[in-house]
Amino acid sequence: MKEAEVISFINMKGGVGKTTLTKEIGFYLADQLKKKVLLIDIDPQINLTQSMFKYFNYAQSEQIAKRIKIKDNKNTNLKVSEASIKNIFNGQLSERNPTSIENAILSFPNTSLDLIPGELGLEFITRNLNSNQLENGIYNFIDDNNLKDKYDYILIDCPPTYSSYTVAALKPSNFYIIPVRPEAYSILGIDMLQKVIEQIETDNKLYFRDKKLTNLGIIITDVKRKGTESKGIENLIEDIKSSEVLKRNKIYVFKNMFQHNSSLQKNIAYVISNSNSHKSKDNLKNIVNEMIKRINDARDRNNY
Repeated sequence: MKEAEVISFINMKGGVGKTTLTKEIGFYLADQLKKKVLLIDIDPQINLTQSMFKYFNYAQSEQIAKRIKIKDNKNTNLKVSEASIKNIFNGQLSERNPTSIENAILSFPNTSLDLIPGELGLEFITRNLNSNQLENGIYNFIDDNNLKDKYDYILIDCPPTYSSYTVAALKPSNFYIIPVRPEAYSILGIDMLQKVIEQIETDNKLYFRDKKLTNLGIIITDVKRKGTESKGIENLIEDIKSSEVLKRNKIYVFKNMFQHNSSLQKNIAYVISNSNSHKSKDNLKNIVNEMIKRINDARDRNNY
């Protein structure tokens, strides 16, 4: 049986569409391609969790559920989830009582999409853990519960800064994708990210001995349709594509760029796969197909 493809979405810069890509690709794989998908939110900002909870009508606690009801002035029947990534990390403190799947993974009804929800204030909650417990937490949880045999894809939304959570995301990963917005200093962040990843691989050779951590490439995000983007942005996109940084690091740039959709900013519960935007659906389909081809090509090239 083929093991899950574990893909981290990562950039050392925030606001690049990292969470949006993780969510949209995850939804597409589950809804359109009928794959079993696990999303992991390791970003302390928990934007992925908030979006998924809003879409599926969940809250992280009774207290939060009450606040949402008051704020929205609706008698909404929110379901409360006890599952959280904090339980995975706290489970590292006890070998006798490891975290159960039920305490970590939330399975959404009538879908093949699951989530390990993030936790606000994660840094404070896990302050008593040493760096090894943090950095090995997700790897151990996936391995202990044979999650690679239970899913087709595991997608990880990484934090925008380098920390033990970054290492925790990359250790179980086979691949990573770098979302990039066409902005003035985006290339500098890519160069720094590559150095960070090289250091993580060097410091953790045992984890990457039997699997190569492969960069699937850059996905340029939030790009308006051809002919509607400003000349300045078009020039920035060309600068990114022809950058010496990308050539030096042999980084692929996805031919399909993730197109701008104003609804993504207006509504955190918006999902392209279930929308009426045929252009965004086609765009997402092309990105996912290109991603799958990149994965297959990498596996053929590396013989695994």
